[in-house]
Amino acid sequence: MINVIMEIKTALRTQYPEDQYDVYTESIEQGFTEPCFAIHQLRADVTPYPSRRTEIVQYFDVRFFPTETRPRGQCRTVAATLTFLLRKLTGLRGTGLSWEITDDVLHFFVSYRQFVREVPEEILMETLQQNTRTED
Repeated sequence: MINVIMEIKTALRTQYPEDQYDVYTESIEQGFTEPCFAIHQLRADVTPYPSRRTEIVQYFDVRFFPTETRPRGQCRTVAATLTFLLRKLTGLRGTGLSWEITDDVLHFFVSYRQFVREVPEEILMETLQQNTRTED
């Protein structure tokens, strides 16, 4: 199964360098510095399919906290970038892309769908007997 949070973080790092932008994948630290990103998983829908396949759809809110200078303008610029950046990750395609600005914080919503296959438990044979003889 693909770690979607790490794929989103890797995609963000291609456009937003680590020395200028922090990316939080768990909780946001108190006293964090802006600008920064926070990747928040909202929920996941799991649907079983035949042949030991399972569909998992994960919904994310990638939040961007801008600096004090022109925060809404920064949010719109970042939203335009994220639209193309998060549309396709390694092995995943983003769907349901949308965004909104609430209290001068960008909320960029995206979902990723993947199918996983259960690997059956390996059953080993205890003993094998083989009888061989030739017919005359």
